[in-house]
Amino acid sequence: MGYQLIYNSSFKDIDENTINIEIYRDSGGTLIASELLCSADAVSINYESDDDVFKPIKCSDCQINVLTTKVLANLYTALGNQIYCTISKNGSLLWCGYSVPCLYSTDYNEEYNLLSLQFNDILSSLNNYNYTYLNEKQSIVSFYQVIKHIISQIDSNGLIKNVYVHNAKKINDTTDLLNNLFILDRNFFDEANEAENCKDVLEYIARYLGMTCYYYGDSIYFVDYDIIKNINLYTKYTLSDDSNTVVALDNTVINVNQNIYESNASIAIGELYNKVVVVANSNSNNTIIPEWNDEDDIINQNADANKYYESTRDISGKNYTLLNAFFKSKNNWDWNKPYLFEINKPIEPIEEVTPDNAASNGSYWQKAAYYETANEPSSLNWKTYFTISDYGLMGWKTTDGVQLSLKNKLPIAVKGGTFIIDINYRLSGDWNAAECIVTSDEQYYDGKYSTGFTDTMFKCKLAIGDKMYYDGDGWVNYQEYHNKVARNYYKICNGPNTWAGATWYKYLDEYGYWRFVTKGEYDSISGREKYSGGYADRNYVYSYMNSSNERVFVEKWFYDECKLQDCFYLVHKNKVGDKVFDTDYSLTNTVSWRMNLAESEDGVAVSLPSDKMTLGELTFELYAPNQLGTTPMRRTDKSPVRCNSFHINDVKLKYTTSDYVKDIFNDETYDEDLKFENVIDENIVNDFDDIEFRINTYNEHAGSYSYVLTKVGNEYYFVDTLTDGVSKDKLKAEEHCINKYVNYYSKPRFRYSNSIKNRDISLNSILKENTLNKNFVINSITYDLMNNKCDVELNEIR
Repeated sequence: MGYQLIYNSSFKDIDENTINIEIYRDSGGTLIASELLCSADAVSINYESDDDVFKPIKCSDCQINVLTTKVLANLYTALGNQIYCTISKNGSLLWCGYSVPCLYSTDYNEEYNLLSLQFNDILSSLNNYNYTYLNEKQSIVSFYQVIKHIISQIDSNGLIKNVYVHNAKKINDTTDLLNNLFILDRNFFDEANEAENCKDVLEYIARYLGMTCYYYGDSIYFVDYDIIKNINLYTKYTLSDDSNTVVALDNTVINVNQNIYESNASIAIGELYNKVVVVANSNSNNTIIPEWNDEDDIINQNADANKYYESTRDISGKNYTLLNAFFKSKNNWDWNKPYLFEINKPIEPIEEVTPDNAASNGSYWQKAAYYETANEPSSLNWKTYFTISDYGLMGWKTTDGVQLSLKNKLPIAVKGGTFIIDINYRLSGDWNAAECIVTSDEQYYDGKYSTGFTDTMFKCKLAIGDKMYYDGDGWVNYQEYHNKVARNYYKICNGPNTWAGATWYKYLDEYGYWRFVTKGEYDSISGREKYSGGYADRNYVYSYMNSSNERVFVEKWFYDECKLQDCFYLVHKNKVGDKVFDTDYSLTNTVSWRMNLAESEDGVAVSLPSDKMTLGELTFELYAPNQLGTTPMRRTDKSPVRCNSFHINDVKLKYTTSDYVKDIFNDETYDEDLKFENVIDENIVNDFDDIEFRINTYNEHAGSYSYVLTKVGNEYYFVDTLTDGVSKDKLKAEEHCINKYVNYYSKPRFRYSNSIKNRDISLNSILKENTLNKNFVINSITYDLMNNKCDVELNEIR
């Protein structure tokens, strides 16, 4: 049924203004409205005070006092937004808010009992709502989209019509800040992916803009009190159609002395501060991909969450009990479901892996534990693996293609820096990942009986949107790949094969591509650069079949390029003497201390372009490794051992920045949370509380989701400076903040309190006190609607 009116009341204030109160409740049934009788002090609306003149968010609450002979059970709620009220003045919405959960208080001992109803405004109520992704996944969003999304979470009735933003700053030579400032909304979640509450998110935006956010009437306002006298123009954003226009709000100075309601004035001088520190608290983006074995994501394939299988096996003269359970990813990953390869039977994926079908072709997660049967332990040590298996029929290699990939491609926005990739794995002849399993004790060998061995290579795709991909040497524009596909550059190559006397022939075509051709074609080509050659080892010959079914020999680099296309190899370099099976290995490290990386660790380093932004959705795919389904070590004096499985126990992809080390000899690094400060007198320091920015200006020394972007044409850029609307100074948002606080708090400023008549006073009003001859703005205000007066505490402004 939605929200229904349950109570209403109406009265005239002392100036004959009509005040209407309506209270609504979200209910599944039909409710009948009743009239409430208000007490003499019927309604008061209060906006909170604070020692911080430029506090980024200012909330309000309302108290409605009624007289009743009944227990108003409909006003009892345990839910944050089940009941709301609207207060109108002469037909225009003045204030709305939501009841405080479970708050119901009355003396209940007289014929008429006084009941005080408490409501909080929309900004305060947002404290009970966690931020959710705008597009149900991480994305780059504008400030306007974030604000509208937050409002929609609580305001299902569309009471908030507009957002006004003070034209105090410019970006890209426009005051339309909300549509020209963007951020990765992953910033509003912590490292454990727990969401921030919506009130905090609004506060972060207001702090970055250098404004105070408050609610009044049917709108939310962002105002910069530092220049409220100088600029009365605002950009009005209409939520119903997403339009915006520049409007002027009345900033006529209201004379306090001519509007005294009752004289109870007081004057004070605010505290002085001569040190202000702004901390840009960055939300690190070092962790690029979700954990491959996240316990919240990896779930049992069986309907029974605790399902496992138990077996025994004799291994190296001892009997072991083996326990296995099989898992799948709920949200984070796609994987190549395993299948059984049988001649003359259709290939169908295995929906639930068990020990009976685990010797298959494809991928799955498993948890494995084991113990010597004779020594049963008091607890089990389960370990998680991502297993890629290949039990090809008659020894054929059958498992190929993408085995693990991100289900939700995550947006990334960085400039420069480095990806570090690492995989921890081991080769096995068995699908079972238990560490007690023994496949073979053979080692990599290059002696008399060796026919050679290769490095372990995982084909991998690492791409940013449809803009660029990594090819092992650098980042390549995707258009180049599409051009090669369109020009039939890539071939279906095979190898290595044994072929005595093979010769390759190639020429340089009009696109700058090397084309491999038959000897006949090669001889007929003139006027182009061309070469031919043979192979150093006849056991490592590569070729493809052309459209005429003729064999064309190619060089190894071309074979690799055709095999990889828009991918590259992650490599572990195998060395003579290393065990082939049942031993954990990681990728060969290419990260050097000379790179001065933050949080450096071993892995494969992939440097990102430093001359431009890298922005787009991240593609990360792992393919079947090259040794899977093969005999990794072939020698003529022994029977080769086939690798049937790779058991992966870790996959990492992290981002880090360069130029991070400050003092190499003392291991000193730059602080990720950059600090801006201004100290007037080092001898006598009175610190203002640190001001925290959770939305920041780009800092080259730290990777972060917190950096603000802007868009010019179709390209995004990190925001460096905002232009002040009065001084025209181009400074970082944090620097604007420092200047504002130092200019205000380093000099004596008056605070003035009194009760004055309500002459349409709002938090946007400028007030003047004649005796002090100073201008003021609202610090706190309590509206007494019955008496049409305001109790105000005012802050002096420049």
